[in-house]
Amino acid sequence: MSKRILTLDIGASTIKLAEFQLTKDHEIVLVNYGTRAIGLDPQDEANRMVYTGTAVDELVQEMRVKSGPVLLSLSGQHVFSRYVKLPPVSGDKISQIVEYEAQQNIPNLSEVVWDRQILPGAEGDMDVLLAAVKQDVVEDLAETVHECGLDTEMVDISIAALYNAYYRAYPEQEGCTMILDMGAKTTSVIFAENERVWSRSFPVSGNTITQSISNDFKIPFGEAEQLKENVSMVALGGAYEPLPDPEADQISKCIRSSMTRLHAEIVRSINTYRGQQNGQAPTRVLLTGGTSVMQYLDVFLQEKLNIEVEYFNPLQAIQVAETVDEERIASDWHLLAEVIGLALRKAGEVPMNLNLLPPSVVRERTFRKKQGMLVASLIMFTATLAVWGWFTSRQAQHEGLLRGELQTQVDELNRWNTQIQGVKRNLTELESEANVLTEVVDSRVKWVALLEEIRTHLPEAVWITQLRPTAEEGDRTLTLIGSFFKDNLYEDVNRPDNAPILEFVENLRASELFGDETQLGLSIVNLVTDPSDYRYSIATFRIDIVLSEALTL
Repeated sequence: MSKRILTLDIGASTIKLAEFQLTKDHEIVLVNYGTRAIGLDPQDEANRMVYTGTAVDELVQEMRVKSGPVLLSLSGQHVFSRYVKLPPVSGDKISQIVEYEAQQNIPNLSEVVWDRQILPGAEGDMDVLLAAVKQDVVEDLAETVHECGLDTEMVDISIAALYNAYYRAYPEQEGCTMILDMGAKTTSVIFAENERVWSRSFPVSGNTITQSISNDFKIPFGEAEQLKENVSMVALGGAYEPLPDPEADQISKCIRSSMTRLHAEIVRSINTYRGQQNGQAPTRVLLTGGTSVMQYLDVFLQEKLNIEVEYFNPLQAIQVAETVDEERIASDWHLLAEVIGLALRKAGEVPMNLNLLPPSVVRERTFRKKQGMLVASLIMFTATLAVWGWFTSRQAQHEGLLRGELQTQVDELNRWNTQIQGVKRNLTELESEANVLTEVVDSRVKWVALLEEIRTHLPEAVWITQLRPTAEEGDRTLTLIGSFFKDNLYEDVNRPDNAPILEFVENLRASELFGDETQLGLSIVNLVTDPSDYRYSIATFRIDIVLSEALTL
């Protein structure tokens, strides 16, 4: 008898729910699937869980999915991941070393759920993928999907699900393959080389394109998103003829500009993989994700990277039931890699087996199962009591005794109810105190994210000497002062080209953490003017940073 498998991918802008059957031969068969846009404005992140719950509920109702366990996949916006290298050690010491590395690399370790994946490294070393997500995020998601009739059985990350799907869909691939997953908030590159895997994520994605269109046309984000979907094409550039529609032509060029930034991040990822991980240059690129379907994107990347580019087809790893509409899945298969990768974990061995399900959710699931047994027992007890009452009611001499017994039970329940109400009041007070602590923790996390964002975009041969709040608006504006070696950045020291610093400023402006007002406060200057002074080769610059929202220092 086949076994049902439900998988749910929670993306930044789209929810994907799929239903599979696992046959007795351990073959995965897709029998039903659905996708739903969350419909959340990026400025309304506080209500993300509400919109997510609505999208999941609509999918469950539309697909007529029965209640049951579900496997979840979380996108990069929720997940913190880090690769660390370990020397060859015996098995009994691996756990101790990984625990130590987790404490060194994962911020606020006590407030997250984390797991590790041991991977083969170069030259006999081991690579360890550390993945973590805030515990309250997973708990909120588990509660949200439970309200839709689904119980969270396992929580994976999109990078692992994608790699598992690739592993089963392309078993004969040789050399290095780069999987490019383009989502709404982040883009992830996954390098698959033999049994090795390494990934990197960066915030150049669908929302980046939309924000660029919004800025160019001076329109709200929602209208810009609609324009992007209507055109959905990367301008070919060069000697190609412009589009007949001037507006569409401008939008396609705006998309190309964002894709140029994407290309720069891809090249940076390739260089990091080859330089730090001793990996080979990729010989092919597999595209996936909702943003990857833009017309001519594959042509653009193939011209820029000079390697083969095609779309990732995860359907090669499974079978598709005849009941699935062929035309529909022909246009949607690029969206199903994560849900297929999740399902494959039920079919047999896969290389990556992370699980970020918190113990609190496991306890809640166990309690709910026991709760069902208690309800059934209570129903049986009530039925027995009713029969007994009907029988004994016929005997007047036992009526008083029965009434007394029932009253005793009622009094006992009332006493329990009084204690429960007291516990609920205590719980309410504790939740109020916890909310205060959560706000403090969130502020710390945001500062870590802000510093990481600055570090990510910092050009080579540039260092930061000062980062301080301004006197007027210390919670909204910062002053960044840095230095760099002119000979590392300039081709001609006497006629400096400040493009790396200007690009650094533009990257900060494009980030969601910083405002459009971020700018160079004053021109780049030499540290000294005397050519004989060793500091003559060093220049300094200042950037006035405006945060998109206030942060408590």
